[in-house]
Amino acid sequence: MKEEQQVKRYYAGVDWADREHQVYVGDENGKKIAEMKVQESVQGLAEFGRWLEERRAEGTELWAAIEKPQGRIVDFLLDHGVVVYPVNPKAVDRARDRFRMSQSKSDGFDAYVLSEFVRTDHGHLRALEPSSEQAQELKMLSRDHQRVQRHNSRLVNQLKVTLKEYYPRPLEVFGDLESKIARDFLKHYPTPAALSKLSRKQWKRFATRQHHLGEARCQELWEELSKPQLAIPQHVVRAKARLVEVLLDQLEVSIQAVKTYSEEVERFFASMPAAEFVKTLPGGKGGTIVPAIWAELGDAQGRWESFRHLQAQGGTVPVTRSSGKSRMVEFRFACNKHLRYAAYWFAFVSLNRSEWANAYYRDQRAKGHSHHQALRALGAKWLKIIFVMWRDHKPYDENYHLANIARQRMRQAA
Repeated sequence: MKEEQQVKRYYAGVDWADREHQVYVGDENGKKIAEMKVQESVQGLAEFGRWLEERRAEGTELWAAIEKPQGRIVDFLLDHGVVVYPVNPKAVDRARDRFRMSQSKSDGFDAYVLSEFVRTDHGHLRALEPSSEQAQELKMLSRDHQRVQRHNSRLVNQLKVTLKEYYPRPLEVFGDLESKIARDFLKHYPTPAALSKLSRKQWKRFATRQHHLGEARCQELWEELSKPQLAIPQHVVRAKARLVEVLLDQLEVSIQAVKTYSEEVERFFASMPAAEFVKTLPGGKGGTIVPAIWAELGDAQGRWESFRHLQAQGGTVPVTRSSGKSRMVEFRFACNKHLRYAAYWFAFVSLNRSEWANAYYRDQRAKGHSHHQALRALGAKWLKIIFVMWRDHKPYDENYHLANIARQRMRQAA
């Protein structure tokens, strides 16, 4: 009986860039097969694609290592049957010392290091398993939504800093500068001088007729607005009032953008199969927190090895460093920041919607943990539940979970 012919395999290292990618290809023994620069253009990618197809026609399997886990070049490699291994940049940086002791660095050398790294260490790497197009679109929408929110927060913070420099009264009275009444007030009364000319009758018309405040709340805010103000030089007032006007215009657009993105994320997630069984989670019937979590989970089978893998990637569990008699437990910085953010706020929302979640949070606080530590610990518990839901496509049952907790306590007591 003839021995089965061994599959020939090439290992490629791709040092990506915005316009040009450096590629180094070696065989099973590390011998150089090809080295090229791939332009991110129709012609450049077509030539590279032709080279990849020729290797596939020869029966050669292609594995590639790249530091960036997503992007046009990654999609291109996957479309051409290349097995892609995303590599942490920190691991690549440490791998350089295997081949060169000097601190010199180049794109060609980095591509060579990536090629050798995937050849020798692929057993420690996980091949990229892309999610469906629908799941990828949700992920992009969710992350863009977070970017718009961060931009909105920056504008609000800039507005607060500017008001503190010349006109702190609106900030003291309204607090939330994103509210419509605060923004309208700053447009009508943008300086201390304008506020000093405001009469009680004008304020009552503004507060009750235009913004529908109650009589008691209207009177409370009027008393705050009527308090004496510190004198500010006029040149400071003129300059800062101009900046406030610009920031308010930008904030109007930003607030509308956040609202539009929120509605789009909710609408898009509602069309996905997972939306049916995640409605059983606290806050799962609306909002963007649960869609943000599912956006990071994806729908590729085998993406998550276990709930512990998901907890570590979500940054909800700490890192333990142990050596000899020394043992330190530290905050986990290396994680999926988007997933950590979503898990943190999901845990916060669940406090008023889940009996066991609230009890667990209070127990963590009683043990001396801070508010943020307790929420991260609760987030780890929720990610364990969410992992089972994601893996088995099953809804969440609060009563079933409470029964599991009771059984665990009985076993511990026994």
